[in-house]
Amino acid sequence: MRRLVSTVLVPLLAVAVMAAGLVGILVSTPQSASFGWFAYAPLSATVFSPTGAIIVGWGSIAGAVAVALGLAALAFWAGFTLATSRSRRPPRSPNV
Repeated sequence: MRRLVSTVLVPLLAVAVMAAGLVGILVSTPQSASFGWFAYAPLSATVFSPTGAIIVGWGSIAGAVAVALGLAALAFWAGFTLATSRSRRPPRSPNV
């Protein structure tokens, strides 16, 4: 049972968390904001007004965190699996 968890369930759960994060990012894509701030440049006598300012919402931030956690879990799983597979091999005899 432990082998099943370590070889199948952990990577599947990590991929599911990453997929949920990506869906969260795609669903909560930032929208253009038109809330009217501007910057005045007195030397050039022009007013800078950005068109299409983007505000990042909490859904995008939570999605990015979920993707990062999924990637970290996959990296941990890969390292753990590699280390345990190397420790199960018989030690090599030195070449004399």
